[in-house]
Amino acid sequence: MSLNAFILGATGLCGSGFLKVAEKSASFAKITTLTRRELPTQHSAKVVSIVNKDSETWGTLIPDEVNVFFSGLATTRGQAGSQENFYKIDHDMNVDLAKAAKAKGCNTCVIVSSAGANENSRLFYFRVKGEIEKDIIALGFDKTIILRPGPLLGDRGQNDKGFLNAASAKIGSYFYRSRLQGLVGHPVYGDEVAKVGVKLATDLTTTKKVQIVESAEILRLAKEQ
Repeated sequence: MSLNAFILGATGLCGSGFLKVAEKSASFAKITTLTRRELPTQHSAKVVSIVNKDSETWGTLIPDEVNVFFSGLATTRGQAGSQENFYKIDHDMNVDLAKAAKAKGCNTCVIVSSAGANENSRLFYFRVKGEIEKDIIALGFDKTIILRPGPLLGDRGQNDKGFLNAASAKIGSYFYRSRLQGLVGHPVYGDEVAKVGVKLATDLTTTKKVQIVESAEILRLAKEQ
């Protein structure tokens, strides 16, 4: 099996994990990343990095013959500056670019959502994540994989997303894979989320059109690899 992947958010925690895991996988012949800034590390020849600060044009930059669309793109309200901008980045960019990839023939979509995602939630963050899931599913990919991690662990580098993320990660690290991990939402490393996303995207044994994978299941599947 020789696949071409497109990765959105490749400088972030989960997106960089997708890149790392997919690059090592024999399943992928070509991996294209689209980012606002240069990738922080060097990669093999099968990785094509597109850097463009004008996200309004990103839909036109998705290459032909993409088989798998991976997205780890996410922001916070603090970084976005307002709820409106948060929605434009988290929801609109993910959905619009997934739609553009599908128009190019892409048949598999893997997207990082969040534990607690619910389009009917009273909490803005979880409502937006739920709306992303709903609208991604509505695009009708042959295979849609939605990953719902709990508190994310790992080095965010320049993408440190503020006090709440840091506090959540610190608390989560104490409970990681412990008997009490469920009390804090099953903390999981970004690389584990990526491993599971790549595994499910390349799994030819399942015929499920939509897979929603909660954090506890992410931890279980990651451990099996």
